[in-house]
Amino acid sequence: MELTNKEGVRLIVNALAELGLRHVVICPGSRNAPFVISFNRHSAFKCYSIRDERSAGFFALGLAKETQLPIAILCTSGSATVNFAPAITEAYYQRIPLVVLTTDRPEIWVDQGDGQTIRQQGIYNNY
Repeated sequence: MELTNKEGVRLIVNALAELGLRHVVICPGSRNAPFVISFNRHSAFKCYSIRDERSAGFFALGLAKETQLPIAILCTSGSATVNFAPAITEAYYQRIPLVVLTTDRPEIWVDQGDGQTIRQQGIYNNY
């Protein structure tokens, strides 16, 4: 079964599988739908769907502590990315590996008042 018709998404998902990633905590949305579909269709991944990004981040942090494995967290664009920050900060200082995947709107839409659109680039640089 094809994962997605988006080549970039397919490459990322397959690369993560080849690197041994097995758990993905997903906050579903329209912007990240190709990733959501691809992770769920790929046999290498166990997916957990959690609508609230802050809760999802801390769930992933706990799962990483319990399994001693890196855990991916995935969200849609805009302020959803900011809601991962508390868990990412805790993971950084506790040296717990999280693979953070966020999607984004086209750069031309930033600063135009469009929904789910913020300056995401470098948002987690300190962590």
